[in-house]
Amino acid sequence: MVTVKPEPTDTAETQELPEPNWSLVGELRLNLTALGVDHLADDFGERLCQLSGDNPGWQFEYSARGELIVMAPPGSESSLDETEVTVAVAVWRRSGGGMSYGPTIGFRLPSRAVRIPDAAWITQERYDNLTPSERRGTINGAPDFVVEVRSRSDRLPPFLAKMQEWMDGGARLGWGIDPRNSHVYIYRTGQTGPELLEDPETLSGEDILPQFTFEVRRLIFDRHTEESES
Repeated sequence: MVTVKPEPTDTAETQELPEPNWSLVGELRLNLTALGVDHLADDFGERLCQLSGDNPGWQFEYSARGELIVMAPPGSESSLDETEVTVAVAVWRRSGGGMSYGPTIGFRLPSRAVRIPDAAWITQERYDNLTPSERRGTINGAPDFVVEVRSRSDRLPPFLAKMQEWMDGGARLGWGIDPRNSHVYIYRTGQTGPELLEDPETLSGEDILPQFTFEVRRLIFDRHTEESES
């Protein structure tokens, strides 16, 4: 088993610019405290969801350092990658139970950060006990299972750092899918650093999502390989 740890600074690999046809879209970070916005208010999660609803296509997250993170749409290819995972988890939960989510729902972590996953799942017990406020907006606590798909503009260290943030917040199983390199970083509770899988054919939901298998090579990696060769 190969394990890796996110580096705090950029590596040579992450400093390389994407191919010219890859859109380069950065993040905009705003200090809400400096703007007089009370991010500790009980209705902050609902207001964040409303902000997202009023600006279709854009994503709004909140960091533990008090920053509003504004992210542009990921692009058609990255959006398709996210959809493949989201649909697969949604189909599994019809028989496996619980509730699945796409990149439209925020989760408030113990650090006070509000993050949006590309795909997520929570147990049926958690879903049944969601408060009215959580059902309308942000859910408290990390999802039990979480997936992030690296887009073409994502640098690797922040991508892995977000995965670790999910795990530190209480997630039990996480997949960090990197289509650019056909890599998957598997995060598990109690595991020191993620396990790195190089061009795996399938991914397993293990004991968190029993009998769930995702064909990551066929549904994501092969398509990106064909595009790079064309």
